[in-house]
Amino acid sequence: MKKRIKIFLGGYVNFPNAQNVNCDNIAKYLDKSKFEVHTMYVNKKPCDKKYYKQQGIYLHRMLQHRVIWRWCKYLVMLFGKYDIYYLPKMEQIDIEFVKKHKKDAVFISSVEGVVGEQISTTNQVIKEKYFLMDDVFSISKCIKESVKYYWNIDTKVLYLGVEGSTTNKNELSKKKIEKVIWIGSVIDRKRPEYLVECAEKFPRLQFIMIGDGNEQEKIRKLIKDKGLKNLKMTGRIPNEKVYEELQKADLLLMTSDKEGLPKVIAEAMISGVPVIYINECYNVDYIQNAENGYAVADLELMMNTIQKLIDEPYTYQKLASNALKSIQNYRWDNLIKEYEKYFLEQYKCKFKKTLTKE
Repeated sequence: MKKRIKIFLGGYVNFPNAQNVNCDNIAKYLDKSKFEVHTMYVNKKPCDKKYYKQQGIYLHRMLQHRVIWRWCKYLVMLFGKYDIYYLPKMEQIDIEFVKKHKKDAVFISSVEGVVGEQISTTNQVIKEKYFLMDDVFSISKCIKESVKYYWNIDTKVLYLGVEGSTTNKNELSKKKIEKVIWIGSVIDRKRPEYLVECAEKFPRLQFIMIGDGNEQEKIRKLIKDKGLKNLKMTGRIPNEKVYEELQKADLLLMTSDKEGLPKVIAEAMISGVPVIYINECYNVDYIQNAENGYAVADLELMMNTIQKLIDEPYTYQKLASNALKSIQNYRWDNLIKEYEKYFLEQYKCKFKKTLTKE
């Protein structure tokens, strides 16, 4: 019987954020005949431990205390004696562990923001953390190019997957745009005020903003001052409620000035919801412009595109259908094979390939 690779995924599966959700999905979909999968959960949030046990996943409890948390994680990593450590969060305790135990295993991380945009080129601490790893991968072509340009590291692209079925009941029911959705942190760089302007421009459409952040009061005041009745703010809601709202939506707008590879775009597409995003500082690998979504240069072009889709229902219907079809390649049950291949390659050639610092 072949030895299973013992892998530690450094996320907290019951604490919702992008990196934790990704670790959760990798844990679920990895082939358990090839990998013995270990990951973590936090003690103060609900966790269906029975479900993970049925999936063949080993869970380790983290106590939510600022001092105990660190050492709890350190001890789990130490006594587990894993073959591979995937550490996407690169918390300080992760770095301390890697420095002391790098000779004993393969250490991997991922770059999930564009260097020069979300990741500062002058932040030497972050750069050194990546150089400390045995290998890193990028989650989009745009990120890969920035890592090469600024840090001179060649990275493999491993996309973040999306969960969903091969068919969608909404595919045939989406005939025209009636409800527009916006999902994200309500903060300055996400430019939530652009959604307010869109709602003002299209009073016959219904708009919904999901998320919280320090710009919420500013946006509420804007909505009130403009007397808008067609824009609803939900604040932060559970993930399952977000998915329910996506199912009811007809179009997703992304107004950020910069992103890595927004997972919400894939989640919209798997729900049959096409996307318009502003590609001022980034490109979305999932989107082929005017085929399964739109990349536009600014807010004015975003509004023009919305109007085009309102005026041309057939164009909208084709866009929605293509969005659902094209995202199938990015489902986790397809993408996981690339992750398995990557992890196995890193295990087989560990210590033979290193990042060269220049």
